[in-house]
Amino acid sequence: MKPKVTTLILLFLAVCNGALCQTAFENTKFKFQASIPDDWRLHQEIKADSLNYTIVAWGMPKVYTEMDKHEVENAVSITAVKHPRIKNVDDLVKAEFNRVKGMSTILNQVQIDSVEHTAYITNTLRERVSYVSQQYFVYKNGTGYIITFTATPGTFSINIPKFEEFYKTVVIH
Repeated sequence: MKPKVTTLILLFLAVCNGALCQTAFENTKFKFQASIPDDWRLHQEIKADSLNYTIVAWGMPKVYTEMDKHEVENAVSITAVKHPRIKNVDDLVKAEFNRVKGMSTILNQVQIDSVEHTAYITNTLRERVSYVSQQYFVYKNGTGYIITFTATPGTFSINIPKFEEFYKTVVIH
């Protein structure tokens, strides 16, 4: 590509992202990117060259529900991991649920069959607080990716459409 064309494309992307009130996020080591709504707050980004994993996590704007009786900030994260024991998406799913079992009680786990990637909705209990998560699992080029939305039962239905819109922007190279 010629420099002028590249500059025009980058300018176009910046204008489009600005018009949609989104910021482009990219992790070059693990080769993924996504468009992040500007009203989401970055909470954590682990990115060390020596690590075989990364986690980036955002908080969505707080929402109030009668069920929770207070405002709740739902979480969205992308985890990428390279590990010799993770050789396919089934290994990735097993490793993730084993990790979750170490911190929470899994109350219910349902695989979603109507989507392109392996996906689950999981109900957990941690420190007497109930959570609902929807996760997409992708295994590509020796790396496992977990895209997760976590909410309370009272906020799940409010923010799941926003998570689904976000998920559509995730690109794994």
